[in-house]
Amino acid sequence: MPTVISLFSGGGGMDCGLEAAGFETRFATDVDRHSIITLRHMRLRQYLGYRGGLLNAQIVQRDINNLTAQEILAATKMEVGQPDLLAGGPPCQSFSVFGRRQGLNDPRGKLVYQYLRILRGIRPRVFLFENVPGLLTIENGEVFAHFLHEVQKPFEGYQYRVKKYVLEAAKFGVPQFRTRVVVIGVLQGVGLGSLDSVGPKETHSLSGLNGLIPYNTVEDALVDLPSIDEAALMGIRNHIGRVHGDNIIDRYRNLRFGERDPKTRINKLNPERPSYTIIVGSDKGGGKGHVHPYQPREVTPRESARMQSFPDWWGFSGTSRHPIRQVGNAVPPLLASAIGNYLREQVFSLPVIQHEDVMDRLGQNHLLEAETRKIYNQQQITDQVPLLQIV
Repeated sequence: MPTVISLFSGGGGMDCGLEAAGFETRFATDVDRHSIITLRHMRLRQYLGYRGGLLNAQIVQRDINNLTAQEILAATKMEVGQPDLLAGGPPCQSFSVFGRRQGLNDPRGKLVYQYLRILRGIRPRVFLFENVPGLLTIENGEVFAHFLHEVQKPFEGYQYRVKKYVLEAAKFGVPQFRTRVVVIGVLQGVGLGSLDSVGPKETHSLSGLNGLIPYNTVEDALVDLPSIDEAALMGIRNHIGRVHGDNIIDRYRNLRFGERDPKTRINKLNPERPSYTIIVGSDKGGGKGHVHPYQPREVTPRESARMQSFPDWWGFSGTSRHPIRQVGNAVPPLLASAIGNYLREQVFSLPVIQHEDVMDRLGQNHLLEAETRKIYNQQQITDQVPLLQIV
């Protein structure tokens, strides 16, 4: 089972997805206290025999500026070069097209180089770096170009061969439009397979043509989620929404699908399309939860987690803004599992984890049922198309 060292782990989306693809997280770290509580709670759940994750992970709260590769290796009882995968994406706000685009002038923008420092100290067989598309153009592309140069530069006799991919989460079954840049590097000379130029195999599309499945939608994501009142009785966490005044309720009720509220500047979700990207906001809050398609309110953190493809049993620590920040900052687990399966097959020469098994491990059977129904409907339509008669 390939081992993972996870940096900037947040609420655990990358780790959740990679473990569903047969990886084992051995170390996870973040500076945020509530994220660490979330990860430790998931580990405790699995230890007690419930569905959780990160059973064999050392989970450490630490500012990466004060974390050394030696500490990580000591905690995991591994040697330099032994970890299979280093995974993580520094906080994206300083690179995001939604932010102020401060780049290297923002201290968070320099965290990418802390990632590089840990990479060189651990020397994993493969690394996975994830971030927002804004990273490609910030500072006229200089930040990203410098990162690619540094990460491929020979260092003490080793070198990584690197490829970049731009991935749309909805094309991998996530019921949300969310584009991410993924950089994968493979250590040369250690008997691993090579990367191709295509990257993880897309499984979904808007039309569902050419053997692909139509996008999973907001309706698919929310189909069997209990009401807010029922969820508390069923032990489903984070399904509590904001309290709105009558004027906001009236405005939300009158919005059309896809229409933006002029004051809160959030959109009403269209149940027949994937969700808009879940936006976190600043360190002081302000994340965009979007408006529920059928009820005059913003979606709850649990509903946002559904649209990120988190399992219902993956509970997030904190109240109010803490859960939504963990959800919004995360890599969608379904996207992470697709990347993990790509690495299994392409790099580690391991069999892929079948789609049905991944969906079950991630608690996404509601999406699997929707996909099965869509495939069946496509076949029915095809069967009903009359053959052309040659006269």
